[in-house]
Amino acid sequence: MVKNIGVDKFLISVIILLLLIGLIMAYNSTMLLAKAKYDDSFYFLKRQLMWLCLGLIIFLFISFLKHPIYLDMKFISLVLFLSIVGLVMVFFSGKINNSYRWIRFYGFSIQPSEFAKISIVLYLSYIFGRKGTNVNNFKKMFFLLIPFFIVELLMLKEPDYGNFFLILAVTIAILFVSGLKVKYFIYGSLLLVPFIYMIIKLSPERMSRILAFLSPEKYQSTLNFQPIHSLYAIGCGGIFGQGLGNSTQKLYFLPYAYSDFIFSIIAEEAGLIGALLVVSLFSLFFVRGINIAKLSGNKHTYLLVIGLTFLVVFQAMLHISVAIVIFPAKGFPLPFISIGGSSLIATLIISGIIVNISKHRKMVLLND
Repeated sequence: MVKNIGVDKFLISVIILLLLIGLIMAYNSTMLLAKAKYDDSFYFLKRQLMWLCLGLIIFLFISFLKHPIYLDMKFISLVLFLSIVGLVMVFFSGKINNSYRWIRFYGFSIQPSEFAKISIVLYLSYIFGRKGTNVNNFKKMFFLLIPFFIVELLMLKEPDYGNFFLILAVTIAILFVSGLKVKYFIYGSLLLVPFIYMIIKLSPERMSRILAFLSPEKYQSTLNFQPIHSLYAIGCGGIFGQGLGNSTQKLYFLPYAYSDFIFSIIAEEAGLIGALLVVSLFSLFFVRGINIAKLSGNKHTYLLVIGLTFLVVFQAMLHISVAIVIFPAKGFPLPFISIGGSSLIATLIISGIIVNISKHRKMVLLND
């Protein structure tokens, strides 16, 4: 007997909790900055609420889809094309913080790379989910992976090394789950090492970050200023934290406390308990995502949920790793929680797709 399990309510609960933490931290981490800069302590919270409302509308729309258009190749091709167009358009919008990453209009900005990540996972899951696709046929795979190469090259050009490596890692995960032989996985990893070294070597800024990571004391007043104060924040939090709103490191010691180092502020204000709560919620997101993938019914949706789940959880891992200084400093927003419209909407799109696929899960029940 086959039983339809229905929507994963537990996953929805996890998403709601993460969003609530995000709203709390959106205010806590920006109230003083917003008051000083805009004379309105709720300025950033109101903007985040606006993006959240838009994201929730999209999330609900996708969640209730009866015919999942995200599985259709015509739709995937359109999304992929628009993502590439968006990545090209950033070069006509001017630099922000020495990189081309945003398209600006009417006081708002959109980061196309956040949506390009989703389009790549949609495309790869469709390609490798088809019958007869041999992931170990490298000649054929090279041509199938051309959209992936285009997106990655554009991200290098911006430059956006963080999303470049994130997409690369998720693509490798999808290839591995699709049946890539271990020996090819090892060979590919060995080939990537000199390529990654070249990327780092050719970028003075990236090379400086690596050197700063390897010699923290030498660069503690320059490149390691934020990582060191991130550790101060986490250390000051102790077990129970300083109390919500009582962070001292957000007072201009961590200029991007509301995005790149939001986990540090959580640890400072809510302590080890709050930090573990966030880690636990992302762990549950991962477990539920894998469970939904296993029961999704076909290889296409299986790969899609695996890829999207990895995209969210791996980014969260990288953000936390930067915060606790076991990974070189890089601006990874914490999904659901960091302030940023593009990141929040992209994460809710991902969540909507996973929730929608969970509605169609089926379980085989054995009769006694």
